Amino acid sequence: MNRFDFSGVPIEGLATSPQIQAASDWFTRYGYVILDNVESPEKIRSLRAEFFENYKDQIRDHEAADSLEVGARRFMIPLRFSGGLGAPTVFANPYALALVRSVLDEAAIVDAFGAILSLNGAEDQHIHHDGPILFNSEISRLLPAYALTFALPLVDMNDLSGTTAIWPGSHRRGNYEGQEPLHPEVPVGSCMLWDYRTYHSGTANRSDHVRPMVYATYARRWYQDPVNFRKETLPRLVFEPGFIRGLPDDLRPLFAHVRSTG
Repeated sequence: MNRFDFSGVPIEGLATSPQIQAASDWFTRYGYVILDNVESPEKIRSLRAEFFENYKDQIRDHEAADSLEVGARRFMIPLRFSGGLGAPTVFANPYALALVRSVLDEAAIVDAFGAILSLNGAEDQHIHHDGPILFNSEISRLLPAYALTFALPLVDMNDLSGTTAIWPGSHRRGNYEGQEPLHPEVPVGSCMLWDYRTYHSGTANRSDHVRPMVYATYARRWYQDPVNFRKETLPRLVFEPGFIRGLPDDLRPLFAHVRSTG
């Protein structure tokens, strides 16, 4: 089973729950997992409206200083840690975070936070993994996960608007040749996570609207994505002074790598 339903699952005791353990085991073996019903569809619709209001100027078909083109008509932009989109219920969704800390460790950090925009008419993305193989060595395939991507769609991911094609087990094999990918449907309120080494590809957006997907990169304390933020004008994390100090004690470690906690 590649997806786990968290409707009605209490937040208390999540770290040791059988659901998180099963999802963690699946993720470790196959390099991805889908968590269903981690947020209400109504809340996601509210976040979508907020996104289109606050980030409308960044929906454009060209790379700017504050964006990165990651495919034809497909762009990565930073999101601010403010409003509903920057709330802990998003970047530290309790169900996703319990899985992150199980797969990585309790000291896992948020290395980057933003959105991927697939404009209408976006074609299939190139097949890739999110970061280079650790140490540029095949031994990396044998190691536990050191970084992963959390994807929270603001529009249903399906055959019309597009989804993320995934090659299960490719984080261990080191290739995707000879294997058909999965094209999972991920409705609003659900999320998808994949290992940084897992091959995947955004599929074509055949709808008449933009498909925004909130993402966060979680990593072990010592890891930093060396590829996607080489542009000095593209920040990994954007927050106001006092943001980290205002977080609950259990979430502050997510930003332990940030030099200033102003």
